[in-house]
Amino acid sequence: MKQIKKIKYAALILLIIFMSCAKKTVQPTNELRKPVFQLDFENNVIDNYSDEKLLIDIGEVRWKLLDGRGSVETDTKHGKVLKVKFPKGTVGPKQGGIQFDKPLPKATDYYLDYYVKFADGFDFVKGGKLPGLTSGGEKYTGGTHPKNGEGWSARFMWSEGNKIIVYYYHMDMKGRWGDVIYTNRVFTPGKWHRITQHLKMNTGKKFNGAMEVWVDGEKVVDNAEVRYRLAPFGEIDSFYFSTFHGGNTKDWAPKNDSYIYFDNFKVTNTKPKGLE
Repeated sequence: MKQIKKIKYAALILLIIFMSCAKKTVQPTNELRKPVFQLDFENNVIDNYSDEKLLIDIGEVRWKLLDGRGSVETDTKHGKVLKVKFPKGTVGPKQGGIQFDKPLPKATDYYLDYYVKFADGFDFVKGGKLPGLTSGGEKYTGGTHPKNGEGWSARFMWSEGNKIIVYYYHMDMKGRWGDVIYTNRVFTPGKWHRITQHLKMNTGKKFNGAMEVWVDGEKVVDNAEVRYRLAPFGEIDSFYFSTFHGGNTKDWAPKNDSYIYFDNFKVTNTKPKGLE
């Protein structure tokens, strides 16, 4: 009888331990599903999008340059969205578009997912920048080469002919300016597009990192032999909202005032729904 009681007691202890471990494994999974960073504009009034409103929406930023070129407007499909102005004849971040650098918890694996619409009449000219993930904030852009594997940047761009590309600064790039990764997709003015990137860092000095890109839910880039960095340096640490025409010469400038709409930015640890 005593032996049976001992067995039952031992079984009860094991059950308690098992249930405790199960709870501990479920909780992190739920936490991983929560966005690390999220930005939409539903809580804003229809007005200019000021520095103060940005800080209310997302808290700390390393730096920002809005300069009155952002506003919140109503879209029939997305509700309240951010409208960004690119004035006629402007090139570079000081003259057109807006910029801000949002710190993220350091990680080796993130997804960035957001929606973008180019207004009818947008002048694509030769190209311009769009938001993306980086290591080092804005440091490894603008011709700054991360030669020692200490950081990188992977912004989206539009290019001549409305093409959707990834503009990628990394330790192995050959020239002064970033490498171009083509998606074989184009932006259609007046249409909302969903663009998504998944960046997984390489280990050590190996070419075993990953870059995946989706446009409107369809995978268009899939590379599992990427070297972003020399680990342990170069973790993902920033969401860089960077959008302007350029290049840095006048032949990149729009010939008319042009506008882009943005909405529903999310940085997550897990793959967003609706991607193939």
